[in-house]
Amino acid sequence: MKKGYIYSILSAILFGSAGLFVKLAFVGGIDSISLLTLQYIIAVPLMFILMYIFDKKSFFITKVQLLRLAVLGVVGNTFMTVFYYTSFKYLPMQMVAILLYTYPLMVFVYSTVFKKNSLSYKKLFAVVLAFLGCVLTLDILFGNFKYSLRGVVFALICAMFYAFMNIYSEEKLQGLEPLAINAYSTFFSLISLMIYKFPIFVFKGDVSLSLLGYTTILAIFCEIIPLTLLYAAIKHIGSLKVSIIGNLEIPTAMLVSFFILHEQIGYMQIIGTGLVVYAIYSIRK
Repeated sequence: MKKGYIYSILSAILFGSAGLFVKLAFVGGIDSISLLTLQYIIAVPLMFILMYIFDKKSFFITKVQLLRLAVLGVVGNTFMTVFYYTSFKYLPMQMVAILLYTYPLMVFVYSTVFKKNSLSYKKLFAVVLAFLGCVLTLDILFGNFKYSLRGVVFALICAMFYAFMNIYSEEKLQGLEPLAINAYSTFFSLISLMIYKFPIFVFKGDVSLSLLGYTTILAIFCEIIPLTLLYAAIKHIGSLKVSIIGNLEIPTAMLVSFFILHEQIGYMQIIGTGLVVYAIYSIRK
């Protein structure tokens, strides 16, 4: 199996577990932006330390690359993560994952319409199948929709910015190392969040040990590792295939939410997940 596929699979599994620690952190009463700011305060120094240890050359980037990383961080990463974390307040963990992974449709439409990529039946079949799986999990077809509309909208907006991150990094940042992309874009995202809402609570010491623990896990296993793997996968196999393989986040989130958070999973969600997994298999072939 190619490196890109392995990176993408590992990234999706780790991202699929992120909702667990977000929900656990929310128990302490922290809001989405404060949680993200604390997470980035931990993640950014760690990533630059790793760059210094393993690849000092990745520090040196051009002014154009720096500007592009600022766009990726402020526009892509900030809005994607804020809406992602906020949606967990309104929806079960597995539903957020399912709605987030409507973004392959957005990547697919962009690749077909604007990049004039060939519209093969295999690609179209895989994307449509993944979308059908998402629809089934929402129970829309049978009139049993029972989820927060606000949460659904937030998750779909998150998907839109996630699609932007995939496309933009593939088109504008191919010459950079994945860890450098992650470190610099997260740094700019942190700056934008601190400008919007300065984290006074951090400097006042209003951070419990449990919150610090959950946020550290988010920073390492749901930020540094999966995002770096994501950018590495895009570099090897492109944003479209990565977007399809990334649907593995859905069954991961469903299993974690069911066994740890005890969130209910219906038959339609199981069928929908099965279709998504098969779509991943199809695009892999």
